[in-house]
Amino acid sequence: MEIIKDILKVEEQKGYEEIESLVETEIYLDQTKAEVGNILWADGKIEILSTKIITDKILVNGLIKFKVIYKSNEEELNIYTVETNRDFREEIEIGGVTEVMAGEVKSSLEYIEYEQEDERKISLKAFIKLMGKVEETNLVEIIQGVTKDESLQVLKEKVKYNDVLGREESYALIQEAFEIGENQPTIEEILKVDLHPYEKEYSISADRIILSGIVEASIIYFGGNKLNSIKKEIPFTHFIELTNLEYDSKCQLNMEVVSGEYEIRENLQGDLKIVDLEIKVKIGSKIYNQKEKEVIIDAYSTNRKINLETEEIRVIENIKDIIDRENISKDLTGKGFKEIYTIEANPVIIDNQYVEDKIMVEGILTLNIYYLDDIKDEIMTLKEEVPFKSYITTEGLNKDIIINTETNLEDLNYNLRGDTLSINGTLKNHIFINRERKINIVSEIEETEVLIDKKNRPSIIIYMVQRDDILWDIAKRYNTTVDEIIESNNIISPSNLMPGEKIIIEKKVDVEF
Repeated sequence: MEIIKDILKVEEQKGYEEIESLVETEIYLDQTKAEVGNILWADGKIEILSTKIITDKILVNGLIKFKVIYKSNEEELNIYTVETNRDFREEIEIGGVTEVMAGEVKSSLEYIEYEQEDERKISLKAFIKLMGKVEETNLVEIIQGVTKDESLQVLKEKVKYNDVLGREESYALIQEAFEIGENQPTIEEILKVDLHPYEKEYSISADRIILSGIVEASIIYFGGNKLNSIKKEIPFTHFIELTNLEYDSKCQLNMEVVSGEYEIRENLQGDLKIVDLEIKVKIGSKIYNQKEKEVIIDAYSTNRKINLETEEIRVIENIKDIIDRENISKDLTGKGFKEIYTIEANPVIIDNQYVEDKIMVEGILTLNIYYLDDIKDEIMTLKEEVPFKSYITTEGLNKDIIINTETNLEDLNYNLRGDTLSINGTLKNHIFINRERKINIVSEIEETEVLIDKKNRPSIIIYMVQRDDILWDIAKRYNTTVDEIIESNNIISPSNLMPGEKIIIEKKVDVEF
């Protein structure tokens, strides 16, 4: 008997946890800054500096970059900015993880509270959420097949899995210079830059991933004694170099703006109307192939006794990936909008379910609206939540599936007519449909010299099928083969045995000379 072995790469999510953290700091204005009259808004940007997995924990080091925009009473209509950074350290506890596993940490800024202590002191509180996920890839040795022994019967089962080819973290440096419109006033100071990257498409060619993306830039600036807004779409292409890629490999991409620097320059007429942007985007990529292998889960010999060793493995089977785009629209009326400067949007998935052949994805799109109030004629911010729910029809799934959805906002457009603000956007939901299986596989097969004695058995045995019987178990019990039972009984549907059905087992004696 010759045993043929193979390696099964089993990827398993070892844990996922979310924690919330409060980061506090204070800003003291130096003498070069005008005194604070009233605060218009406060911004924050989270940057994850480093992550490290130790036993049962992910250690996270990060930084929040705060920016406060305020008006001063010293001069009418003058608007100023002040910035500060605050670092933080947190621990995400996930039982069972070790330093050899692969981890990923995502962050979101829930909201910022600010308070003006006096004319030169501002206190800030940022509430952040950190999401940690840890995965492990195990190499499991399996028996793929056995040759040179016709008496050995094996039962195989197919296993679907994602064969991870690699994970890569790279950075795209995007540079773009553009001039604002003729009817817009010159730029005195840029107050806010919101940068949102998203993927348009990708292709795989010659050991590289070619990513085509868009960075949506929304800018609020002060000029002409008022606030003004600019919105610009910046296309970019990025190459991710990887080996062992195949043309049908799949790729999961995550993008995050690490930094966005800008410079204001003069145009040909000498007006400060050119914005020169330099954007650094971190791109995390996971490349995998969807594969299927057969593993031996049971074996026996029809003429001699064998010894089996079994091992239980856990496999996360990838059943299907679905990309679904959802259009979201919302009309806001009677909110006192006179002018809209910009709208920030952040989608969050709150539930996934499989109901009646449909996958239901439910979430909330949080909007931060920066606007000029019609009555008070003051710059204000408004937070709105837009619920969304998608139904994707997919048949043939079991109730025990695991659904994970990653959502990204691809575009957001808005239009103010009268007192009605119309908002339209597109969400891209990447839905991963998996199931966890525990399978007992045969890890070792050992031959013995002990022959099975069939001589004293009846020539024919009539067996009555019991509930949950399968042909394999019956054949194994009587040291025959499934094919012989099918042939003796003219069974048309081997997988559909009826309880009470009679099956003839014919004795077959192997004679060795």
